[in-house]
Amino acid sequence: MSAENLFESIKENLNGRPGQPILFGVCKTLAQKFDMEVWIFRAAAIVLGVFFTFVTLVAYILLGLFMKETADRTRGVFQGLCIWAAECWDKCVASFRDLTGHGNRHNGRT
Repeated sequence: MSAENLFESIKENLNGRPGQPILFGVCKTLAQKFDMEVWIFRAAAIVLGVFFTFVTLVAYILLGLFMKETADRTRGVFQGLCIWAAECWDKCVASFRDLTGHGNRHNGRT
């Protein structure tokens, strides 16, 4: 594979499916605002994420929440994560109660 073919392959993978954001749509929205190709922003996010993980993640989330084009999608992702976490917690508590026998115990009073 030549360097040019490799570069094109990476570029195609970073562009994603047409019209489909990969996560919150931050890179796509920034690319549209600056009239650039989306793969440039995704590549920059990946490189920054490798070297400055926490700062990049916080910046990405904040951009997702505060840009009007991505705010609804970002909030929806976090609402879904909260629902998933609550369900996991409930399952863990139920499993723990089953293991310890506290889930089915009655004290004999009516």
